[in-house]
Amino acid sequence: MDAVTFNLFIFCGIFCALIREACTYSPQAIAAAGYPVERHKTTTADGYILQIFRIPAGRRLARRSESTNTKGKRAVVLFHGLTGYSGNFIVMGPKDSLGYILADAGYDVWLANLRGTVYSAHHNLTRNDVAFWEFSFEEHGKYDAPAIIDKILSVTGLSKVFYIGYSMGTTTFFTMLSQRPEYNKKLVAFIAMAPAVYMDNIRGLANFALSIDLFPILRQRGIEALAMSPDMLSYIVATFCNEQQPQADICTRLTYALVGEDYEQRRWNMITVFLTTLQPASFRQLEHFGKIGITGVFTSWEDGVRGRVKPYNLTNVRVPVTLLYGENDQLTEKSQVMRLAEDLKSTGVLEAASACPWPKFNHLDFIFAKDVGGLVSRPVAKLVDQLYSKYY
Repeated sequence: MDAVTFNLFIFCGIFCALIREACTYSPQAIAAAGYPVERHKTTTADGYILQIFRIPAGRRLARRSESTNTKGKRAVVLFHGLTGYSGNFIVMGPKDSLGYILADAGYDVWLANLRGTVYSAHHNLTRNDVAFWEFSFEEHGKYDAPAIIDKILSVTGLSKVFYIGYSMGTTTFFTMLSQRPEYNKKLVAFIAMAPAVYMDNIRGLANFALSIDLFPILRQRGIEALAMSPDMLSYIVATFCNEQQPQADICTRLTYALVGEDYEQRRWNMITVFLTTLQPASFRQLEHFGKIGITGVFTSWEDGVRGRVKPYNLTNVRVPVTLLYGENDQLTEKSQVMRLAEDLKSTGVLEAASACPWPKFNHLDFIFAKDVGGLVSRPVAKLVDQLYSKYY
């Protein structure tokens, strides 16, 4: 990570822990790293206003003060995971982050922000309204991703864009094409990092949360989303995530209990940045993942968490799909990824299913691993080159 980018992220991370609204530094970090950046907005069919950040050229071009003419450039859009946002794809700096590496490789890069992030709003609702949080990844796929894709194609004049998703960003892809198959023709190909489709491995946790009626109890108290207060974030980071404190490893252990252990790829400063930039997750998002875990079916939200099971139609996916997974990922386990691979293979759209070349690779390593540039970002950029040449 470059010194300027690092300092900006650490400053914003600490400031974020004090003032939640200050976690709005994706464009500032991109500019500070020496890249051109544009802000764009799109409105979904159900009234959510989403910001998208564009890196239209690489740093070398920007340094030469040349025109960032993007006419005819190939476009790539990146979709974040649960509690994530656009900044996840630039957080490790120009040498390692996928967003920057793709821009330096000559691509027109677009960083998506789904509803619920700090970069989203609504025409008629505020973030304090219960109705604002009544969504899951079903709405991400039905409304958000189509609106973002249409905006990119409108601005660029292109007919297709390349889709890369991480975790829930992959769920969004599959729910989109299951519900909106007409968007197949607007995509070149799809790379799924840590695909979250089948999640039988979280069945025990989901059953526990639902058995104690956790979410209804919280709703009765007026809480509709999983989000930490600034004071709580500040306390957690200072007390449990400061490497100078004797209890600092508690922070890592709790995180790794959920996503899988990988101490060799840990960066202390990235744990701080990760925690201080967590975005809210609506309870319906969590319940929907729970429904998938309990039923063992990639099912729609239909009738709620205990309602009818209605599988998403994965046969509607006609775009070439590449699956990337971690051998030690505890959230999207290899067995579940292989099950998805078989489904996609049977319909003829599976391009490949590959493990990242590090045996302890976990769920967060796709974004925050110490060697993410060599393990993920640069290989993915090469893969984008190959798939663009093959399918566009």
